[in-house]
Amino acid sequence: MPFSLPAARAARRWWHFSHIGLLFAAGWFLISWSPSLLPRTWYYQGLISGLSAVFGYGLGMLVGWVFRVVAHLLQLRITIGERPGAFLRVAAFVFGALFVVVITISNVRSQGRTAAVVHLPALGPLDWLRSIALAAAIAAVLLATGRLLRRLTRQLADVAGRVLPRAIAATIAVVVVVTVSLWVSDNVLFHRGMQAFAAAAAQVNSQTPQGRMPPTSALVSGGPGSAESYDSLGYEGQMFVTAAPTAVEISAATGRAASEPIRAYAGLTEGRSVEDVAAAVVAELERTHAFDRKVLAVMTSTGTGWVDDWSVQSIEYLSGGDSAVASMQYSYLPSAMDYMTDLRTPREAGKALFDRVHAAWARLPEGRRPQLVVGGESLGSYGGQAAFTDAQDMLARAEGGVWVGTPSFTDIARELTASRNLGSPQIAPVIDDGRHIRFVTSADRITKDYYGRPYGAWDFPRFVYAQHPSDPVVWWNPALLGAEPDWLREPLGRDVNPDVTWIPFVTFWQLTADMAVGHDPPDGYGHRYGAELVPAWAAVLGGTPGQDQSRLIDGITRTVSRSK
Repeated sequence: MPFSLPAARAARRWWHFSHIGLLFAAGWFLISWSPSLLPRTWYYQGLISGLSAVFGYGLGMLVGWVFRVVAHLLQLRITIGERPGAFLRVAAFVFGALFVVVITISNVRSQGRTAAVVHLPALGPLDWLRSIALAAAIAAVLLATGRLLRRLTRQLADVAGRVLPRAIAATIAVVVVVTVSLWVSDNVLFHRGMQAFAAAAAQVNSQTPQGRMPPTSALVSGGPGSAESYDSLGYEGQMFVTAAPTAVEISAATGRAASEPIRAYAGLTEGRSVEDVAAAVVAELERTHAFDRKVLAVMTSTGTGWVDDWSVQSIEYLSGGDSAVASMQYSYLPSAMDYMTDLRTPREAGKALFDRVHAAWARLPEGRRPQLVVGGESLGSYGGQAAFTDAQDMLARAEGGVWVGTPSFTDIARELTASRNLGSPQIAPVIDDGRHIRFVTSADRITKDYYGRPYGAWDFPRFVYAQHPSDPVVWWNPALLGAEPDWLREPLGRDVNPDVTWIPFVTFWQLTADMAVGHDPPDGYGHRYGAELVPAWAAVLGGTPGQDQSRLIDGITRTVSRSK
């Protein structure tokens, strides 16, 4: 006999809620206050709490439905007398209230510990109230949308049921409403939103950084004699070419004579493909005689075209300015938007730029080739590693590199981590006793593993993967929705609150919010690396690992450009 919806139930007011759904929603709401890698702002906390509450409500509805179906099939019925029922209601209210108070205090204190670990301020009482209000608004909107879709489904099923069997009509109604909802979400809401973001990003890209003038050196793109106009480089490209230190500044830090460094860059102007932009960068390298330098670095940018100046200036100071750094723009969007919309283009750009530079470099006599190194941060690390088929190919074609804040879904990094030495943690995997590749969580861990055990000899070429345990960019992965990663099963990192644990659904959204504030902590925490890249690049370029670089760090600190 087909199930039918009783008229009384159908007539319930729209504000009726499932008791078990509310119980699960309250539980997931409290869970969403648990700590993660970085302290959250009130609006990100509100967003996470709202999404978690709706998820919990839906899960509770599902559990309740399953229970009712099973009870119906087993003809199971549970009755409780009036007095025991009243006692149970009071007891449930009292224990529930105590549970809420205890969990709330525990989570608020724990989030305060997270803030203390990474040297950031914790949320105040007003911030928590704001987050609750925002969470309630988000949950209300999502629940109202869900109920509207359910009502439309029932109405459509009623109309179709006049000419079709009830089961078939209900199935058709569900398929139609789900299909239309997905189409609207994808083609209207998501794509329109991305178009708005893209338009805003393009507007930012067209602006000129305040206080920056077009370069007067012929050794950088956008300067005299360059085929790339200053305006064509985009906002981050202009920041890149105008941030180069002078020979005098480098010499003051090193105590030795220095050269003017070369910086080659090309922007993603209208009508250009990724291959066109890469070819333009190589043309700039050839124009500036970059292949005659001691060091040639290929740095893959992030989505906006940004390159971390700490990495670039580390190369320039360590080489005495006898260097050339090449990069390019392949997008206007921030990396977080590229994560959601386009992970293909960063890979194409990283491969196109390195392959073209490598081809020009390989044509030189072996004795006249500069040291060819690679690098990138965040999405730049993801895209830059796509130039190589695997770690062996990277070791064969590049002569060193520093990858910073590499996303865990990057192919080479994922493969290396999976093949790590037994006993080494995911946050700092040991690969072949550090012979060529070392994962480094802080500047003092370049010569020893995470537990303080010294590595063996470090042969050339040398590669460093710099990654903080508290960097959400490194650990964010859609798999977090339903699977606990090793880095949360293993002992947590030095800069991670010991209370952090994996929670289905919630942890993914917590790290998503953490990425948005990844640059808020001081250097050494989150997605801020800064001065610790100097000893990493020093070792990669041929220096003695662990050597004191404080004088160079002081010099770079005075000239480095920090746009993020």
